[in-house]
Amino acid sequence: MISRRDILKFFLSSSLFSWAKKMEDIVIKGCVIKRDRLYRVNQDRMIFQWVKDEGKGIYSVGFMSILASLAYPLYSIKIKPVGTELEYDDNLAVIEAGKRVSTFPTPIGGKVVEINASLEKDPSPIVSNPYDAWIVKIASSDEESLRRLKRADQIVEVVKSIIIREGIECLPKR
Repeated sequence: MISRRDILKFFLSSSLFSWAKKMEDIVIKGCVIKRDRLYRVNQDRMIFQWVKDEGKGIYSVGFMSILASLAYPLYSIKIKPVGTELEYDDNLAVIEAGKRVSTFPTPIGGKVVEINASLEKDPSPIVSNPYDAWIVKIASSDEESLRRLKRADQIVEVVKSIIIREGIECLPKR
């Protein structure tokens, strides 16, 4: 008869457990990097964006938690309308945060097929829950801009160094 302890040992040493461990989110001083997304990080321009493949050439785009913390307090966001054709790095949205107004460039080229209009009424979910608060969904076949995106493990060290250098603590505080 196999004991529960033996079953647990097997499960904990199995590749399934190893795979699940590798898929855990990365957390640096409260700032989360989700492994199920691709990222655009540009430390010179302080751009921290996530892109999630929704299937069938549709990608959702949003703020990484580090950018949400940098943008706090976030007062408003004005998003380009559905149907807008964008090239890589075109202005996707205008953000009013703190004492400044800035643009949010698109990390991929394509056509805006859906906007999260609720964020224009209340942008607070971008800060409180940045990985659920997608800004737009873009239909894209722009292979060049998609190749520029990085996996979570490829950006960890850069993001970590920025968090430490700038003394960033991501919101919400845990």
